[in-house]
Amino acid sequence: MQLQTFYFNLFRECTYLLSNGNGDAIVIDCGCSDVKEQQRFEQYVASSSSSLSIKYHLLTHAHIDHVCGARFVYEKYGVLPILSEKDSWLFSNLREQAAAFGVPLNDAPLSEFIAVESLADADMQLHLQMSETEECIVKVIPTPGHSEGSVCYLFSDDNLLFSGDTLFQNGFGRTDLPGGDFHKLLESLGRLSALDDNLCVLPGHGYSTTIQQERHFIEKFI
Repeated sequence: MQLQTFYFNLFRECTYLLSNGNGDAIVIDCGCSDVKEQQRFEQYVASSSSSLSIKYHLLTHAHIDHVCGARFVYEKYGVLPILSEKDSWLFSNLREQAAAFGVPLNDAPLSEFIAVESLADADMQLHLQMSETEECIVKVIPTPGHSEGSVCYLFSDDNLLFSGDTLFQNGFGRTDLPGGDFHKLLESLGRLSALDDNLCVLPGHGYSTTIQQERHFIEKFI
């Protein structure tokens, strides 16, 4: 898989675009918040190897900085976001989130989404049909704490873990927002620390790291 990272909106949120050799792509946490950011994303998609085909949009959680591009992705590429059912209430209240953070919401919030109950309950696998002959299997790891429905996406074949705002480079997500729970976050960090040392962690903000690099940091808290 080829990986492209975009830094979007006032929170410098990481939007990821994974694509295979056939030009089929998966978006993770599209956070483009205005026309210029949408155009930057759109231009990359259109210029990459005779254009990419967006197949899926995965959300690690539903805070506004991670989902403000959801309507754009749906209207431009016809793809609804997939998120944990336990964060669906956050996704349905983007106007309230925007008001609370004092940030503009340029597009009307997207009312449609694919809420998957299992994402919040136990590890599961998403079987993403990239083409008639290729399937991408993604392990979903529930990691509540930053939000009630936070999850991480593990692409085992590519050794990539998309951690949202659960785990950063030398840091972890805040728990003082609605749905946050510090004790649950510590439990989630413990689950992540048990993963393979060399797993590349791609967080919702900042820069990539590895499980091995973050284990020492995590062990200070759990």
